[in-house]
Amino acid sequence: MIEKDAVANNAIIVNTLAIILAASIAIILHAVMPAGVNTENFDSVFVKLLGFPVVAASYFVLLFTHCVVVMRYLGNQSNVPKLQIGIRFGLAFAILYFFGMQEVVVEGSPFGEWGVAFVSYQFFIGVGDAIPVLLLCGTVAYFTLDNANTCLPVQTLRRTEKIKVVIFITLAFLTERVIGYETGIITGNCNTYPIPCYIWTILFGMVLGYCYLVLYPVLVREQNKLLLSIKLLVQTIGVNWIIFNSFIGLIYNGYMSQMLLRSGIDVAILFLSCIVISNYFIKPDIRENSV
Repeated sequence: MIEKDAVANNAIIVNTLAIILAASIAIILHAVMPAGVNTENFDSVFVKLLGFPVVAASYFVLLFTHCVVVMRYLGNQSNVPKLQIGIRFGLAFAILYFFGMQEVVVEGSPFGEWGVAFVSYQFFIGVGDAIPVLLLCGTVAYFTLDNANTCLPVQTLRRTEKIKVVIFITLAFLTERVIGYETGIITGNCNTYPIPCYIWTILFGMVLGYCYLVLYPVLVREQNKLLLSIKLLVQTIGVNWIIFNSFIGLIYNGYMSQMLLRSGIDVAILFLSCIVISNYFIKPDIRENSV
């Protein structure tokens, strides 16, 4: 019992230090990268009450805490080697942030129009988010996850299943966003910049499909298809995507409800897509042993 308590306490210490360090790296990267921003443009009640540095630091701590909690919770139930678990979760979160930053929401940026400056700025911000989460997940997984049952082969989807998953999730996300854009439920800049908007929508749908492929081997042992859908695209990517989107609402006044609405609808569609995929696209008998 004493030994287990010591292990648990060491894990808490490692997790806490890793989260603080990752948040610090993210803040430093944003500060030194060529993507300067005038913080005077941030007018939310949180920024006015606490100041931008406190809001930004709190956001990163919350975002990265979720990454660590969900990775350790699901990783300890998996037979995948611990370092590979860290890489898989880190990669999924990293590409989510990197490509998510390119969403065409000009009003939620320091720019008045979409263009090279917007893309460049979002690129560097995305890099500043992606690098810390990769380091965070790899470090926490290596030092705190159990390495039991790693002699079993890592089970991944077959090539045809992978293609079907990416195509289906991309089409589902695209359909949801098109309906949202055209009805006005999801506000954005598709009327002003339709080509960049729809290109991003298609690309990000593919990113979500790839996230499914990357994380699936960690959760393949889950026999309950409903629980698999919840763990894979709600607890993990879904909640993190909602937290990620909330940052705009934390720094700009009047944006929180829209960002939560759009990301909430995204998660609902992903959840339904995952259920369809689990029931109709994936055969549980044969698996390849590589991503």
